[in-house]
Amino acid sequence: MTSRDPKRPAVRGIFGGRVLVLGAARSGRAAGRLLVAQGAQVTLYDRNPDALRDLDFPAETVSGAQSPDWDAFDVVVQSPGVPAQAHPKLMPEVDLAALALAEQRWICVTGSNGKSSVTTLIGEMLRHAGARVAVGGNIGTALCALVDEPCDVVVAELSSFQLEHASKLHPRVAVLLNLAPNHLDRHPDVASYGAAKERLAQLQHGGDGDRLVVNLDDEWARSVASRAPAPVLGASLHSGQGVDAWIEDGRLRIVVQRHDWLDLAVSDLSPAIRRYPLNGLTAALAAYAAGVRRDVSHVLKTFVGLPHRAQHVAEIRGVTYVNDSKATSPAAAIGSFESEVAPVVWLLGGVNKGVDLRVLIPCARRARAVITFGRAGDEIARALEGIPSVTRVTGLADAVREATTRAHKGDVVLLAPACASFDEFRSFEDRGDHFAEYVRSLPC
Repeated sequence: MTSRDPKRPAVRGIFGGRVLVLGAARSGRAAGRLLVAQGAQVTLYDRNPDALRDLDFPAETVSGAQSPDWDAFDVVVQSPGVPAQAHPKLMPEVDLAALALAEQRWICVTGSNGKSSVTTLIGEMLRHAGARVAVGGNIGTALCALVDEPCDVVVAELSSFQLEHASKLHPRVAVLLNLAPNHLDRHPDVASYGAAKERLAQLQHGGDGDRLVVNLDDEWARSVASRAPAPVLGASLHSGQGVDAWIEDGRLRIVVQRHDWLDLAVSDLSPAIRRYPLNGLTAALAAYAAGVRRDVSHVLKTFVGLPHRAQHVAEIRGVTYVNDSKATSPAAAIGSFESEVAPVVWLLGGVNKGVDLRVLIPCARRARAVITFGRAGDEIARALEGIPSVTRVTGLADAVREATTRAHKGDVVLLAPACASFDEFRSFEDRGDHFAEYVRSLPC
């Protein structure tokens, strides 16, 4: 048995035990590494034997269609990408991380769209205020890997997969952004998907300084707030009763308990924030809820956005190419489309996550052209049947070439695919990188 590293906090209830870790990707490996450092005997399972190669910690490995018998283990740690039913031995990776980082304050963000940008913004605002911050979860670093970062605050982006079985996590500030149909290839329906995300609010307490920050423009978030145990701070595009952060007369305003904390012109925001100003406003309100009192205007003015989120790639022959590969659901893709002012040639395709694609119709009718590609290309084309501007091609490279023939000077070619990437690419990042490569290889 590996001896415990004295610099690491002991993971209560797991130290020295036998632990099965489900999934050998980023989160599973981080969990296994942490557990081995704590002295646990780890068995790492993945359906794909190739995923179990090149481990940097000692563990038994098992692959195949069925995981080992759980009766042989004290705890079963679930990676987010591995579906599992509730069980007394089951612990999601987020709970393991929460136990290991129990001394840190947790600020957690969930929702269907905008999570990564809001999480990153909160982290930047806290750093600007002088806090030692670690950012991870569904964005970037696996949560269990954050034990290696000296920090006082953890800012975590959390998906429904991470939250559905969570019970040990205690978010001091929880942020609920929105809910739109997504991941229905794993959740049985939208209600179950929303219930998984609602866990974040239910993990808070009512009387020890916890705060729930809510996008009041979203019906689901308002509903969750109405039954949440923690006090609520609300953000909206409009002022009104119960609204603590809003946009009025071209200015971002935050006023909490008569304390006028933020008053900033929308025109002063960075282009990335101007595109989605409610994200910036919600992040600032969350920073306030976390105790930041230093002016965060600098962050809102300078934030350049994240890769593969409405990222400008190039302008070729008067046509602008935009990479929003992260728009992996119809709701995200629609939001991306609606944010463009110029006529759009829209690239849609990949792997549908069980969502009704007919919601794309109103925007598709207004597009200069729609080009569908990938595994879901035929399904999208059928959903948009009757719209004459729709063209079906095979892959993303073909879609980029076709877009150049359909776009006019002044148009935007927008990759906002409404689907996952796993038919043709390893990830949405890989898809976005290939899109940029295809665009830059076009003749000038």
